[in-house]
Amino acid sequence: MAEAAPMETMPRPMSDATAPLTGSGLSGLRSALPEAKALLARRLVAAGRTPTPFEFDRQGLRLAADEQAILQQWLDQGLVTRVAKESRAADGTVKLLLELRDGKKVETVAMPIGACCVSTQVGCAVGCRFCASGLFGVERNLSSDEIVEQIVHARRVMRIDRIVFMGMGEPSHNLDAVMTAVARIRDEVLISPKKQTFSTVGGVKPLERMRGFVVKPCLAWSLHSANEQKRRELLPRAHKDPLPEIAAAADAYARDVGTPVQIEWTMLAGINDGDQDVDELCSLLQGVRCYVNFIVYNRVDGLPFAAPARERIIELVRAVKARGILATIRDSSGPDAEAACGQLRLRDRLG
Repeated sequence: MAEAAPMETMPRPMSDATAPLTGSGLSGLRSALPEAKALLARRLVAAGRTPTPFEFDRQGLRLAADEQAILQQWLDQGLVTRVAKESRAADGTVKLLLELRDGKKVETVAMPIGACCVSTQVGCAVGCRFCASGLFGVERNLSSDEIVEQIVHARRVMRIDRIVFMGMGEPSHNLDAVMTAVARIRDEVLISPKKQTFSTVGGVKPLERMRGFVVKPCLAWSLHSANEQKRRELLPRAHKDPLPEIAAAADAYARDVGTPVQIEWTMLAGINDGDQDVDELCSLLQGVRCYVNFIVYNRVDGLPFAAPARERIIELVRAVKARGILATIRDSSGPDAEAACGQLRLRDRLG
């Protein structure tokens, strides 16, 4: 499917008066128009609609001639991201390769379940052994515009009403921009923080900092092993805080937000699918308001991992449930288009 055509432009007003924009991208109108009109324009673009004078009239926010000129200037400048390539999987999942203004690229995924998997960095510094995103390290953080605009592009492909910060990058390494994006997604994209999930390898200080933000998303903790040594081997550059301390910080955050922590556990055959792994997991999570999401490993070329047999994953789910902790299996969307969990990567590094 080709990239969506540019939005049609409105008739140019007679007035030549303009005011300086604060920048391009979705946030560029912030001080150039009155607050209510600027917010409506951003909401319309975020919904995939054209901000015409008629749309403003409907809301009782008639645009003056000079305001129409400012709005047109903003539309002409466009977003700070563009779709460079679109790939569609057999299940309807769409992966978008987005190019940024400096030529860097990130991937985002729109899923038929109405969710958008959003990247927060160009690459990733954590270097999880089983994930493609960190194979080439991290190049830079994304701005809040570059984060939010991923949803705008995804909405031009399909309905999106849920956001997961589980794409390329470690969100806690770009915390201020991501938490700003969370609030903007609530206000501009009109998706509640209750339908936004912040997926992180964890760390006591970042989780404590997150509690101080006014708008807070739900939390997913990428654990993958409850054994300290094994986890450091799998996630070599994750925070080195003791796991019980991270678990306590995650629990405190979850109680603030009012939703349980989602524990993410990518299933790796012969590595974290043993009976001892279950014992260590359940011991660590005692008293934590959470549920476990066992993620079926998605193959990455060049990496020596495989998913356990389905029967074994089901056994682990039952074992965890028997210890009083809710557990589920997650099959990722779009693996045949390399759009699934752990498969997003820096495409321009592949030659």
